[in-house]
Amino acid sequence: MRVFGHVGTYRPGDLFANRLELSLTGLHKPRRAGVSGSQTEGADSIVLAGAYEDDAFSEDEIIYSGSGGRDLQTGKQVTDQEMVGRNLALRRSQETGLPVRVFHRVPCEAGECFRYEGLYRIVGHEFARGKAGFQVLLFRLVPIATNE
Repeated sequence: MRVFGHVGTYRPGDLFANRLELSLTGLHKPRRAGVSGSQTEGADSIVLAGAYEDDAFSEDEIIYSGSGGRDLQTGKQVTDQEMVGRNLALRRSQETGLPVRVFHRVPCEAGECFRYEGLYRIVGHEFARGKAGFQVLLFRLVPIATNE
């Protein structure tokens, strides 16, 4: 069953050693994909792991690149993205307003780990020309106030 919102006693600021730990705790089930969700229910969690050059993370908002269009060998964007698959899950979350858990790869004592940033809402999206020159989907997320 998909959970929208916090899972168990995990809270923003908690650190996780790797994607496997995120999966085993149920916080972000896919071990590789950056988006957990379905096009009918929406996205319950995302991971910012530095894989997409058009991602931007700040205290006030996250610009999250949609999935697709990257060369699996080089990690470079090589084609336009399309509104399919996991991108539809992100769009569905924008439509429903359900919260999305956000995890961000950050430096830590062990090298790199994943920090739980908290709950966000997807408030918009657009197709835009990315840094590599291809059309990418950019989803705008804003933090949900802790009293919501």
